[in-house]
Amino acid sequence: MSKGRGSGFWMQVLKLALAAALVLFVLSRVDLVDRSITRDRSGEVVEEVEGTILGDWQAPRIRFRPSEGGEVRELRPGPLDGGLRLEVRPGLPTYVKQIRWWLFLAGAMFFFVVASFSSLRWWWLLRINDLEVSIFQAYRLTWIGIFFNNLVPGLTGGDLVKAFYVARLTGKKARPIMAVLVDRALGLIALGLVAAIAVLFRWEAFAEIGLLIWAGLLALLLGSTLFLSRRVRRRFRLDRLLNRLPASEVLKQCDQAIHFYRDHLPGIFVWLLLSMLNHVGAVLGVCLIADALGMGVPWSEHLVLVPVINIGSALPLAPSGWGVGEAMYSFLYGKYCTSFLEGAVDAARIMGTRAIALSVVYRIHLMLWSLLGAVFLLFQKGRASQEEMSHLMEDLDEEA
Repeated sequence: MSKGRGSGFWMQVLKLALAAALVLFVLSRVDLVDRSITRDRSGEVVEEVEGTILGDWQAPRIRFRPSEGGEVRELRPGPLDGGLRLEVRPGLPTYVKQIRWWLFLAGAMFFFVVASFSSLRWWWLLRINDLEVSIFQAYRLTWIGIFFNNLVPGLTGGDLVKAFYVARLTGKKARPIMAVLVDRALGLIALGLVAAIAVLFRWEAFAEIGLLIWAGLLALLLGSTLFLSRRVRRRFRLDRLLNRLPASEVLKQCDQAIHFYRDHLPGIFVWLLLSMLNHVGAVLGVCLIADALGMGVPWSEHLVLVPVINIGSALPLAPSGWGVGEAMYSFLYGKYCTSFLEGAVDAARIMGTRAIALSVVYRIHLMLWSLLGAVFLLFQKGRASQEEMSHLMEDLDEEA
């Protein structure tokens, strides 16, 4: 095994270990079984019984079968005689099993529409880079990229696969990679803008998140303005610095690509607006799936939290973001959405469990949609190999 391959292998092992550790940590903080809990006036547990909820967990009267045997009980959550209070807490599997399928399917269709529209957005970026790729080719490669992102383990991400096939179609190496990277970067910026606007309408509840989002966007705007300024570049001799850095040819091509997009700012502005609408559509899909699970959280909260979670999950810390996304869902919803569980003593744990159910169901639904990319891949001529894509990255300096 070469040195490069060896380091890549161990990096993947590290990512898998991190994902496994995060998943185990998250599972330790959620309810995996149904429970009937009786508390006194002070909130202390008087009786806790594990079991199985039979029927609708949201019904006024809940049928509950204890795990240790005995007759099925009919429970009515709420106040009891003697100042006691009964709580029936579903576990993670119950939320998933009792999903409302018509709402779930409606939410799932949002992802299909969003993914289809994103292929048109990417096609436009390819066109302004003089990369002659048809709309259907861009559509097919978008779904192939989704397949690699969600279903194929390893270091080969969907972005690199898309860039490889565009390079093969056009005979160019650097521009396809830059088009993919710019598409991803601008997509994350658009996602941040969606959260930044949504948080303005819920500032009292999400002031901490709002400050972080707006500070990050303003810092990015300032940095981009300074970087694109010819006067600043001359003042700090940036071009000379790029020539002295390792992999200077690749860095110079990145620099040239960024300045190439500067000449298309009106189009980029329209692209960002359309991307924001696309991301809103994606969040609305999550909202419908959350309602299908009975999460009990208003859509306004999802419009703030889901973009933040998606940005965090995009960091290459674990394969497909597994573990990272679940941890963020559990923490953020458990921190900011407990007010929607009136009278619940352990509201953070309850909401965290529901949020984990949302994350897991949404990820599984993404994996199912990704199978469409596998179908397109079956009919793809000259399928990409890891070695060929590695050569593409190594040969970037051949194109100026």
